[in-house]
Amino acid sequence: MFSAKIALISDIHGNYRALHAVMQDIEKRNASSVYDLGDSLYGPLEPAHTFELIQKFKIQSICGNQDRIIIRPDANMVDNPTYSYVINQLPKDALNWIKQLPPNRSVEEKLFLCHGAPVKDDDYLLEKVLSDKIKIKGGAELDKQLSSIAESIICCGHSHKPNIVKTETKTIINPGSVGLPAYDDDQPYYHTMENYHPNARYCIVELINDTVKVDQISVPYDYEKAARKAEQNNRPDWALWLRTGRCKE
Repeated sequence: MFSAKIALISDIHGNYRALHAVMQDIEKRNASSVYDLGDSLYGPLEPAHTFELIQKFKIQSICGNQDRIIIRPDANMVDNPTYSYVINQLPKDALNWIKQLPPNRSVEEKLFLCHGAPVKDDDYLLEKVLSDKIKIKGGAELDKQLSSIAESIICCGHSHKPNIVKTETKTIINPGSVGLPAYDDDQPYYHTMENYHPNARYCIVELINDTVKVDQISVPYDYEKAARKAEQNNRPDWALWLRTGRCKE
């Protein structure tokens, strides 16, 4: 009989305090391993301490789009004060660690881990952004998009929205965000992602033979200290997101 109990985390964004609280919760639940779906260190918070915690707990990570831009920045990122802050905070071994992160990975030939969409880390897998709304993709569309992936369980992050979607051939799991419960973006259209609560999010996946059980977990932590850190680093938008899980008061 095959069985495994796996913790899935994603989108820490340098929020050391949130990650610390999540790891304490994971230890109580006796997960055998912890997998991180990327976007681990970028943000105006505590990237170096977050890296140290990832190493301490031997968390197995893949590369997210905002990990990638730390080491391969777009032209418009070079003058970004948050980018400069992160680069100045991170030690050389953290930058080397990011460079060797894979874009995806397979776990026990059962789970496929990716950050966003399997072939594009800054695309959403489950969500489709339209000019006037965000909608969840249908099962047939998802099955077609994932048809080349052998694993039956797909684990993704990027949207910061906890979700479980079952199609005819796949179970798709998004554990939500450990470190940033809301944000806005202007691509492909302006949109917001909001959880309406400041708690950190992750999930536990239990596998027994061909069955899968998913527990989506919400963890309280001292988000006020994280928000103050964002304010110290001239990101009042992040401070609001961290305090409220909303993009507007």
